[in-house]
Amino acid sequence: MWFSLHHSTEQVLYSPSTKAHRFQTLFAMTQRDKWDVAATARVSDRWAEHSARWNTAMTDALLFGAAITPDSAVLDLAAGSGDPALTIAKHLTRGSVIALDSSRAGLLLGSRLARPLGFGQRVVFVQADAHSIPLAADCVDRVTCRCGIMFFKDAEMVMSEVLRVLKPRGRAAFLVWGTFEQPFFEATVGTLLRLVHGAQMPPQAREMFRFAVPDSLASVLKAAGFRDVHEEALTVMRIWAGTAEELWAYQQEISTLCHPLFDSIPPESRSNVDARVVAALSRFQSGGVLSVPVDVTVVAGQRP
Repeated sequence: MWFSLHHSTEQVLYSPSTKAHRFQTLFAMTQRDKWDVAATARVSDRWAEHSARWNTAMTDALLFGAAITPDSAVLDLAAGSGDPALTIAKHLTRGSVIALDSSRAGLLLGSRLARPLGFGQRVVFVQADAHSIPLAADCVDRVTCRCGIMFFKDAEMVMSEVLRVLKPRGRAAFLVWGTFEQPFFEATVGTLLRLVHGAQMPPQAREMFRFAVPDSLASVLKAAGFRDVHEEALTVMRIWAGTAEELWAYQQEISTLCHPLFDSIPPESRSNVDARVVAALSRFQSGGVLSVPVDVTVVAGQRP
């Protein structure tokens, strides 16, 4: 359901007339940005079959940390094109999930994907800023965020908002990347950086690893007022049902923050870079799939 205020959701959403200073109307149009491009690429029919299990293990780790129950009311931040919100909805019977993101294009795609799944009013897509969540206080049981908190300008403000919308004893869970120095990034971007003289990670792309240092995100939760904060570093397997060449093409398409880096590859070096990255990724080949280990951290805490 796209920006719908059905009976169970309208009770927790602010009225734009009374809280207009906190957020743009849910029907606001925004300029197409990098997140729109990434969301569109992720749900492209071209990659649907190949990427079906690409995020599964990461989502499973996040949901385990969140301890979602079948009747949970869940807010998923940085929901993109509906992953993992749609996966969360599959675990719910009496509960519901609000997929919140700043990208209208991503949410429209998520809404389109949700229709044939028959979720009805269990899923609602909301375009808003996580720094000013358009929900009433004490209204959700769980908040989830997979690979999003590191990109928010003011993580402390977002965490304060998360604490506000959670019910007492509600739980929030966040999944973030480990360090850059891990097999997947070394095989792809790392190979490029070693081969192209003067190439550098764009500053915004480096934000991916903002919370890679142990306890860095946990300390933000604790400072916001969460209790029983738990941090767990994990290595999980991402499964790509395709070739190394296809995975490299997919990553270049969806990794919009790294587009300036990809564009910096000199034309005369492109074929060599591609070949070296593909060779590095091919070592993860096992049968008809690539099984790529990635290092992530899940941080979860409870509202008092």
